Amino acid sequence: MSPLSRLAAAAALAIAAAPVFAQDESPWSVSGGVWAVSDYVWRGVSQTQEDPTWQVELGVEHKSGFYAGAFVSGVDFIPSGADWDDGIDYEVNAYLGWSQQISDTLTLDLSYTRIAYPGAKADYDADFDEFTAELGIGDNYTATVVYSPDTVNLGSSAMYYRFGGEWELGDSGILLGAAAGLYDLGQELGGSYKDYELSLARSFGNVAVKLAYFDTAGYNDELAESLGDRHLADGRAMLSVGYEF
Repeated sequence: MSPLSRLAAAAALAIAAAPVFAQDESPWSVSGGVWAVSDYVWRGVSQTQEDPTWQVELGVEHKSGFYAGAFVSGVDFIPSGADWDDGIDYEVNAYLGWSQQISDTLTLDLSYTRIAYPGAKADYDADFDEFTAELGIGDNYTATVVYSPDTVNLGSSAMYYRFGGEWELGDSGILLGAAAGLYDLGQELGGSYKDYELSLARSFGNVAVKLAYFDTAGYNDELAESLGDRHLADGRAMLSVGYEF
């Protein structure tokens, strides 16, 4: 059985087991989802050559605040017409973390993520690690700092800073989201750029729909050599539809 088949089977078992966890008042909870997206956008840059893809996530959390899980997405880093093959078809983000309410208005979330690209050919190994600290402020805001000691396995450290908010629009059930980030990859990889996101999201039971718009500023040719062609960082809309539990 392939890794993706095993993950799909695990997700199916988790969905079936979720009611049992609730009934037994277990200290563990299971969550996750399956989505179809019109584009996989990561920090303002398309990871799929602006094409649609699939995504799956499965996670477990203990009442103490510790959690672990994996997020998998289809990716495509090969430009149209290219005469080379990196062997990469999907991305796996395996994560481990701890989250806790530290005051009436603040929540702290600390996590480690291993971002890997199974199947990558030797010359295209881009696996790397990230360490994240996220502060939840009140009911609406989050401030995030991410550190990578070896960004995209290119031998240079990087920092990513993001501030965002989410607000419910009256009784409509629609959530308005807005966020801005700064990705500093150091002078060796081309410096830094900013990314922006504006979104509307709504859930219909377990079905979640999200429409988002992304854009960047300061994305230059040097950065494009490491993160993808410049046109992949242009302004773009993304539609996501999924089943979440």
